[in-house]
Amino acid sequence: MVNLSIINKKLSIIIILALLLSGCFSPMLLETQPDCKLITKELKLTVSGEGTEVLFKGMLEGLLEPSAGCHSPECFLLVPLGLLAVSVTSIIVSGSIVVLGNTVHWIEREGRCYNSHTRNVINNLLNPVKNIGGEVIESANSLSTWFKQNLSTNF
Repeated sequence: MVNLSIINKKLSIIIILALLLSGCFSPMLLETQPDCKLITKELKLTVSGEGTEVLFKGMLEGLLEPSAGCHSPECFLLVPLGLLAVSVTSIIVSGSIVVLGNTVHWIEREGRCYNSHTRNVINNLLNPVKNIGGEVIESANSLSTWFKQNLSTNF
């Protein structure tokens, strides 16, 4: 014989868990300082109010309306689990977009901005070379020019 109070407790825990974790997540653009002109923007993961409202409304309609035909414990279990599945899918997809977008933004910032950490490290390595009379070759064109000048004078 199945104990209905245990099933009801488990069911209510699952519904509460689904309500706590549910929501539609979306990437949001952050305002950045205009220290250098970048094409990409920094992103942040946020909970979308409109999407969460639609999810809750759909769940409540599925659980409470008699016309929905949800009278069995299995039906009461499917609606919150569906809500949880939508929420988890939303956070995985939107989280991936945020991580990828912020990675591209970081790479662009490090390459374009003069006050980036990577540029500061490179400058700290190149300045002593320049101070002792060394030459820094920054492009393939300048490397080609350097070879033409130095090879023509040696031969």
